[in-house]
Parts: sequence; C-alpha cells; structure tokens
Amino acid sequence: MANETGFQALGQVLAGAGFQRTQSGKIASEARSAEYKCNVCHDLGWLSVDDADGNHLERCECMKEEDEARRRALFLRLCRLPLGTEDRTLEKFQVRPGLEKAYNAAREVAEGKLRWLTLMGGVDAGKSHLGVGIARKWLERDRPARYAAVPEFLDELRKGYRPDAGMSYDEEFYFYKNVDLLVLDDLGMESSTPWAQEKLDMLVNFRYENALPLVVTTNLTMEQISPRISSRLQRATFGKVVVIKAPEYRLWRAKRESKSEEIRI
Repeated sequence: MANETGFQALGQVLAGAGFQRTQSGKIASEARSAEYKCNVCHDLGWLSVDDADGNHLERCECMKEEDEARRRALFLRLCRLPLGTEDRTLEKFQVRPGLEKAYNAAREVAEGKLRWLTLMGGVDAGKSHLGVGIARKWLERDRPARYAAVPEFLDELRKGYRPDAGMSYDEEFYFYKNVDLLVLDDLGMESSTPWAQEKLDMLVNFRYENALPLVVTTNLTMEQISPRISSRLQRATFGKVVVIKAPEYRLWRAKRESKSEEIRI
C-alpha cells in the first residue's frame, strides 16, 4: 500500500519483487533452494537495513573488493598519466647526486605532508618522473589525482568550446581546479597567448587560495614565469620550491657506464 506521499516503502517494494528481509535486516530471496556466491545478500550486492534513520540500502561486504577495483580503475583513467610511464614510480627513481632534496620533497607530497611543490631544472633532470610518481602514490592511497602536460591541458580546454567535446569547458576547468592533486608538468612549454596565460593564472590562483595540493615542474626560472604564478609558487607557506642542479640523466648514466667500463678494463 502506498504511504501518504504516494510512494511505497523500500521494504514493500522489495517484498513485491519477491524478496523479504530477515530479522537481522538482510535481504533474502524466496527461492531458498538456489545456490549463491554470497549467502548474506544472495548475490544482490545490497542489504535492506532498518535503523534509526529508517529503511535504506547498504552495500554488501561481498562487493567491497569489486567496488574498490572499479574505483581504482576510474581514478587511474581520470588521472590521464602518459602512456609508457608505468615504471615512473618513486620507488624506481634513481636519486643521483643533486636530486636528494627534490626526491625527499616529492615523498612529502606523496605522503600528504606537503601541499605544494615546484620543481625547477633543466631537461631530463627527473622532474617529470617525480611528478608522475607522486600522482601514482596518490592513486595508491585511493585519492584522485590529475596529471597534465601544460600544453596538452590548454588544448583540452580549447576543445571544451566545441560541441563534440566529451566535457564542456566549464566542466573540464572545474575538475582541474578542484581535483585532490594536480600535477602541471612542463609549465612554460605552452604557447604564450593572453588566453593561455589567463587560464593558467586562474587555475594556480584558485588552488593557492584553497590550499589544494599542486605539483609544478618547469625548465624556466622564476623570473621567466608569469609574475602572478611565480608569486604564488614562492609565497605558498604550505609548499616548497626546489631547484634541481643535477646533470641530465642520459649524460650521468653515460658517464657512470664509462667509468664502469674503465674499471673492468
């Protein structure tokens, strides 16, 4: 029978569908002879529970692993890590001379002890590896993160103006502003247009004002970065700026291999 609002109670709906609640509040099928993978919810995945808040559904424990796996897959897809970077983890990062401070700061962000980190240095110095590694650690902690190579990020925003885009401009930009962790890789490599600069300024300023975790990597010096952005990167009391002076990884590896060859000879 419908209640005064014209809707049936949850228990009535379930009963009408051939299910009944046990005394403990668990849903059971009337088909007693059937075999189930889960004898608690009879493979429905949900339990009907009566408590102080009334009658409502709760997820069955049998679905916990599947739900977590689905959530991890979703977070990984939303993070948009570059293809071929599966080995870019903090565990596999080679802490060569001149990278100790950058690595330790990256670990702090990965563990949630530091909110902002700016990594500055030349090409092939390990900045992108650390940025990706931090994002992967957040995913392992079951926290959403988004990696964005700055030039590609701006292209995505422009596509938001097109009617065939998957997300509108407002939806896309909102996500970048509010995601738990944002990694902006290669700041300064984008086309320097007033529109691009405005969007980057707005994004960094929003995350600064709300103290939302941000990692920035760049080949530029502070003097070469937009004054509004550089000001916030340096003023953030909840962040660090690390200048990497280590040589390029390829040069360092070639030198080390050369020395190893000399020792063998």
